[in-house]
Amino acid sequence: MKRIGQAETADELRAERALAGLLPADAGRLGYEAAAFPVASPSYQAVESTSFHVARDGTEMSLFLRLGAAEVAELVDRDVAVAAARHVAGLGLAPAVIGADAASGSLLLARLGAGWKVAKIDDLIAQERAARLVAMQKTIAASAPFGRRWSVFEGISAIWSLLPAAGVPLPGDIDWMRGWMSKMAEAIDAAGVDRRPAHGDPHSSNLMLGPHGEMALVDLDMAGDIDPYYQLGAQMNELYQFESQMKPLLEMHDGRFTDAAFSRCRLYAAADDFYWALRSLLLACRSPLQGVEFLKYAAWRFLRCRMLLGRPGFEEFLRTL
Repeated sequence: MKRIGQAETADELRAERALAGLLPADAGRLGYEAAAFPVASPSYQAVESTSFHVARDGTEMSLFLRLGAAEVAELVDRDVAVAAARHVAGLGLAPAVIGADAASGSLLLARLGAGWKVAKIDDLIAQERAARLVAMQKTIAASAPFGRRWSVFEGISAIWSLLPAAGVPLPGDIDWMRGWMSKMAEAIDAAGVDRRPAHGDPHSSNLMLGPHGEMALVDLDMAGDIDPYYQLGAQMNELYQFESQMKPLLEMHDGRFTDAAFSRCRLYAAADDFYWALRSLLLACRSPLQGVEFLKYAAWRFLRCRMLLGRPGFEEFLRTL
């Protein structure tokens, strides 16, 4: 553990500046150490932030400091992310926010105690846990809007505009996949969209599991007012290989199964893969974490996207919205 004034790296200097600003009265007694370590593949975890465990008295690590990455600053509304973190914490679904500075991307949270761990796909496949996660998402959806309207197709356009300057290497069939994104966006817009407040990034690494069955959401960078079926479709796509396994998740969410809602989920699943593949390619060019396998993660997301787009009958999802 280091004390304020002992920083040796750029990340540690940034952490010390953030802590001095957020906890000025305690600055002389604070201790900190690196927390989550970045890994893109197989789980996209801690690659868009740097984090530290923090002790107010220099001994007990009771706080968690998260510093957002500059490489994705254009893609994150930090003011909304902070407000969403506070809001979701107030619902009892996320760690309490101790302090924040949106301008610098600093967020100080109450650290979850001993026995908490990052969820993995195998942890969430069981119907009981999947149902609880859906219930958490529905609680957020029923609350006050976040004030940031967002869709995955808008997100794709935003990243696409950044790629030429980054010199990103793109796969040979990128235009074919992007063409499908345009068709899907048009079909969903024509069918109508009901936007609700959402966590926005339902991947398993953004859920923490407690020692007594507790669950808590973390990383609200993607929070916004979003079509709930986007979040549900991404969740289905991560947890299950077969559509027969996915359909009960829709029943948990809506109380019934309909072809139109399931089609929407599957279209969003393909779009989510395309979006995160592009985002990972962008980070491969921008991030200082050159030892992290961004290209491998992007290749996997592109592969799953093209497998869904190319399967027989995929176009029927467009026709059953």
